[in-house]
Amino acid sequence: MKTFLLQSMSLPRAETTEPLLYVRSLGDVQFSDANTILHAGAELSFDTSFGVFAAGRWRRLTTIKNLAATIYATGSGRIEIIGVETKFFGTKFAEKIIASTGIASGGKTSVEVPNFSDEKYGSFYVRVSAEQTDVVISRAEWTTTTEVSRAIKLSLSITTFNRQDYVKPTVAKVLHLEKSVETLRGNLRVLVVDNARNIEFNTEPGAPLTVVQNPNLGGAGGFARGIIHLRNEGWSTHILLMDDDISLEPDAIVRTYALFSFARDEKLCVHGAMLSEERAWMQFEAGSKYRWRSLYPLRAIGREDDLRERKLALRDAREKKFAYTAWWYTAFPVSITRDNPLPIFVRGDDVSYGLLHTGKHSVTLNGVIVWHADFGLKNNPSSLFYEKRNFAIIDTLVFDRHHWWHLARRFIALSFRNLFSMRYASVEYMIRGVRAYLQGPAALMATDHSALHDDLRKVSEEKPAPLSPELAAVKITKPRIKPIRLIGFALAVPLVGGYILPKALRRDVLKTAPIDSRAVGLATRYNRILYRHDRLPEGFVVERDSRRFFGLLREVCVVTKDIALNYRRLKREYREAYPSLVSDESWQKRFSS
Repeated sequence: MKTFLLQSMSLPRAETTEPLLYVRSLGDVQFSDANTILHAGAELSFDTSFGVFAAGRWRRLTTIKNLAATIYATGSGRIEIIGVETKFFGTKFAEKIIASTGIASGGKTSVEVPNFSDEKYGSFYVRVSAEQTDVVISRAEWTTTTEVSRAIKLSLSITTFNRQDYVKPTVAKVLHLEKSVETLRGNLRVLVVDNARNIEFNTEPGAPLTVVQNPNLGGAGGFARGIIHLRNEGWSTHILLMDDDISLEPDAIVRTYALFSFARDEKLCVHGAMLSEERAWMQFEAGSKYRWRSLYPLRAIGREDDLRERKLALRDAREKKFAYTAWWYTAFPVSITRDNPLPIFVRGDDVSYGLLHTGKHSVTLNGVIVWHADFGLKNNPSSLFYEKRNFAIIDTLVFDRHHWWHLARRFIALSFRNLFSMRYASVEYMIRGVRAYLQGPAALMATDHSALHDDLRKVSEEKPAPLSPELAAVKITKPRIKPIRLIGFALAVPLVGGYILPKALRRDVLKTAPIDSRAVGLATRYNRILYRHDRLPEGFVVERDSRRFFGLLREVCVVTKDIALNYRRLKREYREAYPSLVSDESWQKRFSS
């Protein structure tokens, strides 16, 4: 019977910064890119986030009927498969050796999981121990002989703009997978949509790689170009969209392909979790909810989970429902919809696509991850332009019960928080974003997004940048306890952010605040704040400006009035325009511009 690779039990490599995501070791163990050596008496176990086989999830989502672990190793040692039973809502575990054998002399040892369909064990992991002599492990994997539910042709579409240092290693990893993994050979292709029109690859002749040059239409334009290209080409059954500024765990693609091959639901979509590039063990998001009534609608699932924790790796957690899949890694069937992304560049294009099409069919899976730089370093006032315009459009299109007061409330509250924390440029760009929304869908269709983005990027204020030695040396302000911060926040309203206080009661001492915060309480008493990253020497300084504050306050009031007067008409117009906004025809016009 044909063996199908479900996932590799990857070993740490030279580039690995967090080995505990891959394996746990006991005794004298040496790692290298080629092999892992266990000296006599040592143990290596795969009870980790990337090593565990999440049997419960695979049973619920797929048709696989059997499972085996194969270890490529030499030496005198033992291989055990441990079944894990999750108890007391994931807080306790019962572990049992369910299969055990000595390392075979031929260098390849396969161990069948007995009674895989028995739902008692929600997870399995492998443990290898060296006995009288050293054991050398080259690789390990989980496989099945179950017949696939459907034949999969997977195309990876990456949109890039001058990110060669990230994209080229990612593409090299994927092409190596396609060449070396039998189940992927001939079934995996790579499409790079180059918005900068300057990337070149030095690949082998016949490599499954296509490069399409595209105008700089942002992420939405690049992903729309990729989706339309692959749909028209007709080869792909599934598309995997991926950002250009991530680091990929290659086995994520192996697992994604396998999940699609055995999926019970032909509409199944797969979302890759994002981990922090700075703290490689920390999860940023594994799916997100969307609370359209809230000031901050995006609610990440699994935020700041430490994936080194054994309990997170072993527990059989039920699939969580979430609203959308972010495009740092999201895979879906080509047939899921004929709609293309909305032309709302930079922020929210993936949110709208997920809310409307992929989110309700999406799942996550351990080991399907990417690493990404901290978003706090990417946010700046221009980001707020896109957030205000794009999320207003999304809410208008998707939610029937969304009304003008929901949009006005969010705009007023966030304007208040930025104004009262001396982030004036942020408010200016928020106002500009809402006014762009108020211009309606015809203006959105006519927008030259490349020129607009170039203009928005000219902002120089409130933009994270390397700190001077003097600013980097400023002592980080110790945060007050939450009740005191809440009191400071509440007092900011009657004190109008400190602007009505006599100058003698305001201090010029430079205080610090987290780069992604709004330090309303601090800004009431102090005239300058250094917003800085908590781990990196980057940030920016803001200073009190009374004239600018009251001028922006008046503009916020005017824009709020315009929201109330025009929202009902705009909702009707945006919904009527939606088919045209996402059509192949409208996007083709942009591609040829």
